[in-house]
Amino acid sequence: MTAVIVDRPPFVLIKPKLVIGTDPNTIEFECGANELDIAPDQDSNDVETFCSVFTTYKPEKWTITITILQSFGTDGLWNNLRPLANTIVDFLVIPDESQPISETNVAISGKAYMPGFAYIQAAVGEASESDLVLAVQGDPEFLVAPPA
Repeated sequence: MTAVIVDRPPFVLIKPKLVIGTDPNTIEFECGANELDIAPDQDSNDVETFCSVFTTYKPEKWTITITILQSFGTDGLWNNLRPLANTIVDFLVIPDESQPISETNVAISGKAYMPGFAYIQAAVGEASESDLVLAVQGDPEFLVAPPA
């Protein structure tokens, strides 16, 4: 077996494409967010015997955390996202919106539960910034080609 040498430069997040909902009612985050965290969490199980300790892990639980900047109006986050609160939504995240989905721009998609989120969370003179946490339902799909 030939070793794979990882020598690509690190990916730098500039402008991802975030889509929630299904056509024709999709919501795309153009400028309404400033941070993105997509990661699995796994609980562990430790089994102790007379001789050793063995650790196994439960299935991955994926979450998507989007730091949103609140806005209002027909093209604002509140007016468009609030009706989806406490529902299962489709999602698609493309790391670099300027590039097609590919092996170097792997997208993630699936269904997620979108709970309620903050209405306003800011001090006087500041933008309202809060986290929108989506609980992925089941396993997400990682795409190296655009969805059909």
